[in-house]
Amino acid sequence: MRIESAKTRRAGGADNLVILGGSGDVGSRLISLLSDHEGWKVWAVFRRRRPADSAHPNLVAITLDVASHGVADALPEDAIVINLTEAAPPGLVAEVLARGGTVLDTSATPNYVDGLVKAADGKDGCLITGVGTAPGLSTLMGADLARDARVRTVRIGLELGMGRHYGQAAAEWFFRTLGQPYDDPITGRSAFPGMNPWRFKFARNEAPRLALDIAFPDAGIFPNGREGCVRSYLAVDPPLVTRLFAVPQRLGLGRWMARHSPRLTQLSQWLPNIGPTRTRIAAVAFDSDGKEIASHLFEGGDQADLTAIMILLTVQAICSGDARQTGGTSIVDHLDLAQVLRGLRRHFPDAETIHTNTWRRPN
Repeated sequence: MRIESAKTRRAGGADNLVILGGSGDVGSRLISLLSDHEGWKVWAVFRRRRPADSAHPNLVAITLDVASHGVADALPEDAIVINLTEAAPPGLVAEVLARGGTVLDTSATPNYVDGLVKAADGKDGCLITGVGTAPGLSTLMGADLARDARVRTVRIGLELGMGRHYGQAAAEWFFRTLGQPYDDPITGRSAFPGMNPWRFKFARNEAPRLALDIAFPDAGIFPNGREGCVRSYLAVDPPLVTRLFAVPQRLGLGRWMARHSPRLTQLSQWLPNIGPTRTRIAAVAFDSDGKEIASHLFEGGDQADLTAIMILLTVQAICSGDARQTGGTSIVDHLDLAQVLRGLRRHFPDAETIHTNTWRRPN
C-alpha cells in the first residue's frame, strides 16, 4: 500500500462520481442524497434504462452491462466509483484502479471481496472495501473494540427488521448466504451457516435473540500483526422468522435455497411486511478465556438508508484527506466509529432510533 499527496489525487476528474447499480435500493437513495451536492457530476449506471428519481442537476444516466467487456472505457477516468453490485467483475475494478480511480465497495460476500482485493494489488488507484452497514458500520464497531489488547474474539450480530420488502439484490444475497459454507475462523474447517448460532442482546433491556452464523468480510477489525477471531451472525426481526430459517438450515436445505434464490426472492415479495423497519448491530468482544470484555450496540433506521449515508461519509472523508492510500484498503483506514456516528446523527437529526450503547468491563 502506498501513500500519495491529495494534490495528485484526481487531476481533471475531481467531481466525477460513478454509481454501479444506480437503480437498486441503495443506489436510488444515494442519488437522492447527492442532490444536495451540486459539485458532483453523478454517473448512474443501469442495466436497463429507467428514469432516475432524483433532482440532482448533474445526473448522467448510462445503460451498461457491468459484466461486459470494455465497460471501463465508458466511464470517466480517475473517478470515484461506487460498486453496489456483485455483478461487476474484478477485472473491471482493476481497470478503474489502474487508471488512478477510487472504488468503494459495499459487498458482503467474502469470496467476491477477496477477488477485488487481489485485483487492486499494485494499482495506482484505491479500493475501499466494507463501505456500508454490514460490513462497514459493523466493521468499525468491531475495530473499536479490538483496540483493547485483551480482545481475542469479536462476535458481530446484524438484525434486519422486516417492516418492508428489501430490494432484489439484498434479498437474493440473503438466500444465497444461507447456502454458502465458510471456513470456521477457530477450527479452520468448513462450516455451514446456522450450525453454530449465537444469541445476542441487541438492546440491554431485552432477552437475547437467536442469530445464525454466516460468513462476512472482516478485514480491518483486528490491527495488523494481532491474532484475533471474528465471527459473524445474521438475525431477522421478528425473532420468529429467524427461528423459522434455522429449521431448514439444520435440515441441510441451505444449498437448495441458495440455488433458488431468485425464485425465493420473488415469492418473498408477496409476503406481508411484519416487524419494525430498523437495523440493529451488536458487536461483542471476548478475552482469551471467553469472558465478555465489552460491547457496542447500535440501533438505526432502514438498512438501505444507512448504507447510502455510509457511502456518502466515506466519499467525504477521502476527498477531505491530506493524503490518499493506494491499493486495497478497508473502511477502517479512512474512518473511525466516532466520525461515523457523528455523521449519521447529522443526516438523521430527528431520528430517535439512532443510538449506541456501550459496555466495557474494567481491567
